Amino acid sequence: MDKETLIKLATPASIVALAISILSIPLTTKAEFPSFRGSYSNPIHVEHLNSCS
Repeated sequence: MDKETLIKLATPASIVALAISILSIPLTTKAEFPSFRGSYSNPIHVEHLNSCS
């Protein structure tokens, strides 16, 4: 394989790897997405459990 062919094949593969890594972030962080959205009359409350000081 010459250098040009290798670059042509590596570029889409790197884009796919980047997309998989971005989409897997919620899985690795164990994020939970509520089925409702917050609004002015129904706000989402966040509780901070970790001390930063």
